[in-house]
Amino acid sequence: MNQLSSIALILLLSLMAGHLVKFLRIPEVTGYIIAGIVVGPSVLGWINQENLASLSIFSEVALALILFSIGSIFEFRRFREVGKLIVIITITECTCVLALVTGAALYLGQRWEIALLLGTVAMETGAASTLMVLREYNAEGGLTQVITGAIAINNLVCLTCFLLVTSGLQVAGRLGMGGGGSVYATIYSVIWQLIGSAALGYLVGLLLAAWSTRVTEHGETLILLIGCVLLCAGLALFLNLSILVVSLVLGATTANLSAHTGRLAMVQSRTDPPFYAVFFVIAGAHLQLGLLKSLGLLGLAYIVARAIGKLIGTYFGSRLAKSTPQVRRQLGPAVLAHAGLAIGLVLSLARRYPQLNAELTVVVLGGILVFEILGPISVRKVILRAGESHARVAGGMEVLE
Repeated sequence: MNQLSSIALILLLSLMAGHLVKFLRIPEVTGYIIAGIVVGPSVLGWINQENLASLSIFSEVALALILFSIGSIFEFRRFREVGKLIVIITITECTCVLALVTGAALYLGQRWEIALLLGTVAMETGAASTLMVLREYNAEGGLTQVITGAIAINNLVCLTCFLLVTSGLQVAGRLGMGGGGSVYATIYSVIWQLIGSAALGYLVGLLLAAWSTRVTEHGETLILLIGCVLLCAGLALFLNLSILVVSLVLGATTANLSAHTGRLAMVQSRTDPPFYAVFFVIAGAHLQLGLLKSLGLLGLAYIVARAIGKLIGTYFGSRLAKSTPQVRRQLGPAVLAHAGLAIGLVLSLARRYPQLNAELTVVVLGGILVFEILGPISVRKVILRAGESHARVAGGMEVLE
């Protein structure tokens, strides 16, 4: 199947799946992922590995748009009200997940470096699928604000820890095929990934904020927004920077420096659904059902330890931060999703260190398969229970107001 046929199939299937899952009262994103699994290599094979490789550019664009949206919540005037609370909760949650997953892997006899890498990747919360559910249900309120901020901080913490852990293991010679790497080269790599990415996002954000004052039409605003997001993503790939950090900083810079943040957000929300649909169907197609058969005890321990770490970490973090009872009870189930960044991290490890592939990839991707189905459903229940959804029911289907 060629690229155009693949895209057409993905868009039409995502539309059909989105309508079907509404009758089951589950989020559209779950329907997209299930549709991807069905048409992907693990079931029908209509979209094969070659198609997935050729469509990877669409995933990059969609991920950049999603992270831009998350970054835009870091508006200083709004974020300072809950910023300290979110940081405390997220660090506590990440620490609990890291400790439980690493400890479980060590208990089952894994090498300590493998256990540490599993614990680091497990910290990640799937930003794309969680944000998609919040947008689908027009979620607004205090809990929604905490969820969105926690996702953004979580991904930054996870990426930073991953870079530090892999760099430390590389210097110690625990990951390479030979001796340890250069300490200076490793430190430079970490600094370049974090500070370089932030600098690029800030510079393009300045361009977007300044130029947005000179465009007024919807079409012109869309061209400017998509152009700047694509510029960030393209330069990040070219310069070996993090698309995650670049896009987050771009959104944060625009939110704080542009006088037209609301107009930019409105334009994006009306334009990016096709990109999101393609992203999640492709993500589902990458998931192999056969992984569930080969997970074994380590895979089961990874899933259980990560879930427990998320739940108790957010609960105790919320108590430590003196948050509301609603946040303490509901935040944990809302941050179970696991995809995006985690997939990128484990696949990059598998490419750089093939000897780790069998030990890491099956466990992490198997866990992602479980959490990407259950996570969005859990977010939906949390939002509805908290009364922060602006969806109504008509004719047996949920309709956005």
